[in-house]
Amino acid sequence: MEFEIILIIIGMLIALIFLYRSTSGIQRSSNSNVDTETSFNRGRVLNSALVEAKGKSLTNEQIEILQDEIGLFSWIPNDLLDPWQERIITFLDYFNIRPMSPGLPAERIELIVAAEASLLIVQRPMADYRHLSRINIWADKIDGHEEARGTATRNEINLSWHYLKQHVGKGRDGHNLTLHEFAHLIDFADDGVAQSIPVSSHSENFKEWQELVNEEHKKLMKAYEGGKNYSIRAYGGYETIKGDKPELFSCGTSAFFERGSRLKRECPKVYQAMKEFYGIDPANWRKAKAK
Repeated sequence: MEFEIILIIIGMLIALIFLYRSTSGIQRSSNSNVDTETSFNRGRVLNSALVEAKGKSLTNEQIEILQDEIGLFSWIPNDLLDPWQERIITFLDYFNIRPMSPGLPAERIELIVAAEASLLIVQRPMADYRHLSRINIWADKIDGHEEARGTATRNEINLSWHYLKQHVGKGRDGHNLTLHEFAHLIDFADDGVAQSIPVSSHSENFKEWQELVNEEHKKLMKAYEGGKNYSIRAYGGYETIKGDKPELFSCGTSAFFERGSRLKRECPKVYQAMKEFYGIDPANWRKAKAK
């Protein structure tokens, strides 16, 4: 009798464990589906908003600010100016750029960050930023990341205004903070992992990107270990314990936009991959003559 009771209790425990596991699995799957559906809908809204912004332009005052502040402005080809402005307008309408420190020139910063983030996707859909919910601007140090000049996750960007303004006007030094952090955001978008592969594991280009990252990482490390300068800055060689190489795509993106000709010469495979991904050809950009 006692043996039968023990068997019954064991059976009930097994059933409860099975039920718990099954229920937990459904919840995780359900939450995952909700997140996926939410981001998909957000991407669709952003893309629709971009369509509605077709033909809209920034004000003369806004354009003057960008001309004064953004070093890359005078390099942007005329055929990209309209799609760039349409994305800037959409970005300002749909993303909240929050000053986290008192005394910051909020409106000016919002316009600069929106413009540079939009330049990154000037030939790509707004849905690249579908997961983004917070953009925080700090006067100097970022709370919790005091040693960082900027940080990025799948949902949030933090930028140091002190560092951003040191480089935004140069345009050709490959240290553009906004381009760097928003490139991380694009890298995160497909799978939540920053490994310098900006396409899904289901993409036909995934393996090509994977091989490219591994090959270029070795070249980058070899160049700097040998004391040579390189179009992609040394920080692109940073590697995590898991073996991911999260900084190569972001540093490579800054080099692509700001050192296009040199990147094309030194790293033709990287340049070609980014040219196809971003849909632009910065190596052929020419600086407009001042009027």
